[in-house]
Amino acid sequence: MQFKKEEYPFRTLEKIGFKRSKCKICGKYFWSKKVRDFCDDDECRIKAGLPRYGFIGKPVGKRNNYIESWRTFVKIFKKFNHTPIKRYPVLARWRDDVFFVEASIYDFQPYCVSGEVEPPANPLLVPQFCLRFNDLENIGITGRHYSGFVMVGQHVFNKPNNFIYFKDEGIFYIYKLLTEGFKIPEEEIFFHEDSWEGGGNAGPCIEFFVQGLELGNQVYMQYKKISNKLVELETKVIDMGAGLERFPWILNGTKTSYEVVFPEVLKYLNQFNLTEKEKIILADHTRTLLIALSDNALPSNVSGGYNLRKILRECFSILRKKNLNIVLSELMKIHSREFRIYPELRKVNFNFIEDVLKEEEKKYKETIKNAINIVKKTENFDAETLRKLYQSHGITPEIIKEVKPEIKIPKNLEFSKKIKKKEKKNLFDLTNLPETEKLYYGGKTRTTAKVLKILNDYVVLDKTVFYPRSGGQDYDLGFIGNHRVLEVVKQGNIILHKIEGKLKEGKLVELVVDEERRKQLMQHHTAAHIINGAVRRILGEHVQQAGAEKKVDKAHLDIFHYKKISNEEVEKIEELANVCVKENRKILVNWMNRTEAEQKYGFEIYQGGAVPGKELRIVNIKDWDVEACGGLHLKNTREADIIIITGVKKIQDSVLRIEFLAGEAARNYLRKMEEILKECAEILGCEEDQVFDKAKELFEIWKKMRKH
Repeated sequence: MQFKKEEYPFRTLEKIGFKRSKCKICGKYFWSKKVRDFCDDDECRIKAGLPRYGFIGKPVGKRNNYIESWRTFVKIFKKFNHTPIKRYPVLARWRDDVFFVEASIYDFQPYCVSGEVEPPANPLLVPQFCLRFNDLENIGITGRHYSGFVMVGQHVFNKPNNFIYFKDEGIFYIYKLLTEGFKIPEEEIFFHEDSWEGGGNAGPCIEFFVQGLELGNQVYMQYKKISNKLVELETKVIDMGAGLERFPWILNGTKTSYEVVFPEVLKYLNQFNLTEKEKIILADHTRTLLIALSDNALPSNVSGGYNLRKILRECFSILRKKNLNIVLSELMKIHSREFRIYPELRKVNFNFIEDVLKEEEKKYKETIKNAINIVKKTENFDAETLRKLYQSHGITPEIIKEVKPEIKIPKNLEFSKKIKKKEKKNLFDLTNLPETEKLYYGGKTRTTAKVLKILNDYVVLDKTVFYPRSGGQDYDLGFIGNHRVLEVVKQGNIILHKIEGKLKEGKLVELVVDEERRKQLMQHHTAAHIINGAVRRILGEHVQQAGAEKKVDKAHLDIFHYKKISNEEVEKIEELANVCVKENRKILVNWMNRTEAEQKYGFEIYQGGAVPGKELRIVNIKDWDVEACGGLHLKNTREADIIIITGVKKIQDSVLRIEFLAGEAARNYLRKMEEILKECAEILGCEEDQVFDKAKELFEIWKKMRKH
């Protein structure tokens, strides 16, 4: 996609004395002070007879270290009324289309970018740590590649009624940053015209280079792409991302950027028998893992956790090959002191990190042991065989290469599944039907409603007291008139009721919810939140919800955790959950602006995953658990009555399922267990408290008889 000169901030560039030229090598347009016929892209420089990077050994601008470079950004952008904000977690729980934050704009997608929600500040500056795993093989080679890096984001969100600034001011601020902030001579700066598109949006952009190194890219997000046509967006956004690591590199002229980004870690590693590349890999990977673990992302063999395990195992592999006993958590501790941009790292729970590393090393050693035996028996290592080895045994191509280096592994294998947004299939075309008024949030179980539409067995009403299946909570049942309700589902903002029999459109009908079922579902839903709070207190703050289901006769909560839960821990979780029940804590439910909720409670509110909309329904169990949740809840914890954990099982790597019951369902379970115990005592001819010893005695007799 190409844009005309007029789509770029040409007025400002001309005003500050830059001239537009066309590169004779790549054919792209660029702006510079010194007129020449080729741009500053490193490949074009090489073809024109210049070194790839002209600053190595010849630093450009005022010398700054890593933290000073960030402070320079803050100093300059504060002059232009930008508010520096804290980074977002790398685990993007507010989104349902990505695992990790890969660029600073991810923090504000989709709702701030679309204009639905106000950003935390406008304009703003953010030092966002980003994870990218597509160029791992280049780390330690190019001098600029990382698995995790700080992208400084300059962002402004312009609405029709609040237009702050756009292209001309945006590029002027970058010019001031480079010349006034970093003291880079104008003659060394090149602005390249380019284009950008993604997520259905598009726009021109300006990349800025110094001595062959691209420092950043300022995108002017102003169009929506519809059927290959560009339509103006209402909210126009500047999305500038600059790799912070690159600034101290050009300012110091070191061989690579790594020397100025983590000098203390590299100094520590110099005492060991490691190649330069191995030192850089260990330094890079441990920093990325430190940030990811501190943000509660766990290594695993599924989803985004696959990439965390991959880089961790690369560290283990280096240490194994060199027979070195380097403690990775010690490197992370140095990072936590050295990485002063993020002072929160000094408060990281290293006991948790060390425990995760210990568990991961144990799994790695087991995998290596299995791989040695399996690889010996395998002859063909095509893509299909490699996938099967990974799915069946958790043996990755990297592990295979480690145990048998001569094997050629096919390139571009992808084991980390990308998130695919589930396309919800609509049951019916509900165009022109109004939003259903939802009375169930007010606790109502009876009302009179008007039948708006009949769609096969489903009824659409103007209002409803019936809760639909949503957020893992099962639907209400009851009656509409004399007709039994069989199912309740939600399509957009309209509630559909499946009933027995037929109704007539336009008719007024009585709605009656089965209150006993409603109460049980509410008990299970509130119990899930109570258990979630208890789990975090017993197992650690890293625990996040992976999923949940709340039915009448059973319920479960899935959690991310890196190892098996002991029986003792299960007992403690259950005990603490019931303490919360007895404490009669209030449960407050409020609708809040998304940005305000995130700022007040943090991103842990997205326990059930991403929640759509500019307003969030916040369920707050006082001083216990706060979540964005659309489900129905009790007024206080005492109404949950009793919580029993009936089982815990692993459903996938690093995901555990806690099965539980609450309220009357829990009491029914206890009664059933008592009956079983009574029957066992009768069969064994003993008292109930002697059942275990008697059963053990019989088992020993059976074992002896079996031998004869």
